[in-house]
Amino acid sequence: MKKEISVNELQQILKNKKLKKYILVDVRTQAENRSLSIQEATNIPLDDLNKNLKELEKYDTVFLHCRSGVRSQEGCNKLQNLKNTDVINVKGGILEWQAQGFSTIKSQKGISFSITQQIFIIAGSLILIGAILSKLINSNWIYLSAFIGAGLLFAGLSSHCFMAKLLSKMPWNK
Repeated sequence: MKKEISVNELQQILKNKKLKKYILVDVRTQAENRSLSIQEATNIPLDDLNKNLKELEKYDTVFLHCRSGVRSQEGCNKLQNLKNTDVINVKGGILEWQAQGFSTIKSQKGISFSITQQIFIIAGSLILIGAILSKLINSNWIYLSAFIGAGLLFAGLSSHCFMAKLLSKMPWNK
């Protein structure tokens, strides 16, 4: 059974201090967290959750959020066997939190792009480059565009994006 709450429900929990031993975990990359975050959240990137199991088991409830709710749901799946701990996904993530007008902390340092924005920029660039090179240099370059398009289709259908996993390991996203 999936456990989920809305950002409105989470806001009420945080505001009214309804729970005693809980933690709100942001599973986005450190770079994403630095650019925009919820004050009460602790950043533990999705790839690092398994390294923090003992720490997370100290809480009665672990709330997970990300940008939109996809990675946090993946995190819930990773943490489903925590002992005596409820693991709850925050639907809509920080985008919905922000849309509801709840308080966030924004970094003033440099320009930071979310993983999703980086995927759009890179995929769009590679598709465009493949199309241009296929017209100007050799028609086989169209396969670059087809490959990237197939990867995006797979990511959309499966919610598993290999480009996102690769980008999350890049130094600028640490």
